[in-house]
Amino acid sequence: DLSSGINAEYGGGSSAGFDRSITIFSPEGRLYQVEYAFKAINQSGLTSIGVRGKDSACVITQRKIPDKLVDEETVTHLYRVTKNTGCVMTGMVADSDMQVQRARYEAAEFKYQFGYDMPPDMISKRLADIGQSYTLCVCAGN
Repeated sequence: DLSSGINAEYGGGSSAGFDRSITIFSPEGRLYQVEYAFKAINQSGLTSIGVRGKDSACVITQRKIPDKLVDEETVTHLYRVTKNTGCVMTGMVADSDMQVQRARYEAAEFKYQFGYDMPPDMISKRLADIGQSYTLCVCAGN
């Protein structure tokens, strides 16, 4: 249970319902959902590094094979978004795949509308905006 791990790691106490929404601060000023997300990323045990140059970029990441029955050629954290744009994802594979799929969709839609490739900074900003909108969604039953 991530919540018990967070509470033990960050000084004990109960989240007392403050972990139900990303936009509700605890009395201590903490956002438990953000802490849960960081904990989930750290549990993957992978490290990724990116370095940007004037006209280039380089990324490197670890590749851990989760099971000996998995073909090691199918395990990657490096993805191609467009012909000239890629990304590295660290964390849960299913979440990474969905983010990459959405990035490809947004880039293709942009190219269809405007006739040229979506710049990498615009892809990043668009995905960040979409992710932020999910944190602000007030849905029935929550």
